Amino acid sequence: MRKFFRWIAELSLIQQLTFIMVMVAFVILGFFNVYMKGNVTDFVNSQVMDILRTSQNTIVSRVESSSMGTSEIGADAQVSHFVYTRDTLSLQVSNNTYSSSFQDEVNNLSQQLEESWSEGITEINDTRYYYRSYRIDNNRVIVSIIDYAYGQNIENTLIRRLSDTTSIVVTVLFVLIFFWTLSIITPLQQIRTYIDKMRKGEEATLNVDRKDEIGDLARELVSLQEELKRQEETKEEMVHNISHDLKTPIATIKSYAESIKDGIYPYDTLEKSVDVIIENSERLEQKVYSLLFLNRLDYMMDQARETEKTTGMKETIEKVLLSLKMIRPEVTIECDLQEGEFRGDEESWRIVVENLLDNALRYAESRIDITFRPGALAISNDGPSISEERMQKLFRPFEKGTKGKFGLGLSICSKVAHAYGYSIEAENLEKGVVFRITDREKPKKESRKKSKAAKETEAVK
Repeated sequence: MRKFFRWIAELSLIQQLTFIMVMVAFVILGFFNVYMKGNVTDFVNSQVMDILRTSQNTIVSRVESSSMGTSEIGADAQVSHFVYTRDTLSLQVSNNTYSSSFQDEVNNLSQQLEESWSEGITEINDTRYYYRSYRIDNNRVIVSIIDYAYGQNIENTLIRRLSDTTSIVVTVLFVLIFFWTLSIITPLQQIRTYIDKMRKGEEATLNVDRKDEIGDLARELVSLQEELKRQEETKEEMVHNISHDLKTPIATIKSYAESIKDGIYPYDTLEKSVDVIIENSERLEQKVYSLLFLNRLDYMMDQARETEKTTGMKETIEKVLLSLKMIRPEVTIECDLQEGEFRGDEESWRIVVENLLDNALRYAESRIDITFRPGALAISNDGPSISEERMQKLFRPFEKGTKGKFGLGLSICSKVAHAYGYSIEAENLEKGVVFRITDREKPKKESRKKSKAAKETEAVK
């Protein structure tokens, strides 16, 4: 069975549709041959016997009426009636002429009547008939017959009409499903062609004007292609910028080292010249470290999640402040820190705080505020606002601000925060910008605590 379904799944949609319609045709054919035909036959037999009973009752009521002569009894177009009085034919009501041998066979039916009535199908002179025998009184018996071909004609007519109706319905359904399938296949083929062109790096357009899931998929693919194109352009620009950023300190280190080797001190004295080399080396080291850290960040996050570590954020923030606050001593840093922890290892959160604080120091005019509460961290500065366009791209990798260094700091912050179940966002203030990190799971925990407290209160009441 699995192989069968696997084989079906490997067919194209048109082939699957054809296979399904053939199977439906076989099912309908079997339905008619096995179930419907038998039921139609039973239905026709029942209807014919009803005709016999109705016609016979009319004849019996007229025969029993003493005020009506036998000559006034009218014949039914399809039914023949034979009235026998003590085994002798006394009345025949029919539009047909029958032989004496036929009448004798009908007489045998009247003689075989043991109950008040009997009915069924019999064969007379090699021809089948529906019959009904009825005892009028102690002396008289009426036998009514109708040709079996009459019922067969009705049955054939019903089956033919049912078959025609079913064929029309199935054909209409097949046409509708066929065009519906085509309406699905056509945009899917367009999407496939679009993806093939994207894979080959060719210029591609996709116009699928649909409001359903296929249209949503097409629009998402177009959006994805635009995003990939944007990221590719950003990466190319980033590679260019990194190459330029790395080239400058490397060139400085090389030229100063060559000058010192030749006994020339480019920056006045040997000590000052060496300090320039050390400064550019540290600058180069920091750039390389940021790139390497971003590349191994996903692995670090997986390892840290497995250990279920927590970090005391108040102590971590204070450590970062000791190393960074002297970068711009003219900027006032105000702290409002409470004891509390974040999920994750200390090194990752220390890098997050360093990046956010370094970013704040870069743009602040005179003041930075740091606030920490259990489950929430906010770092704000009184620098310039962020444009709406840039706000949407703020945490993407390789996005560098006007005073940014590598375009990696905020991306690292976003990756660390989301990996540990926190959200990070930036918001323009009346004066400046604030970056907030909040625990996404905290509202759920607080909700559960409130629910538990409410139940306890209700129990006390």
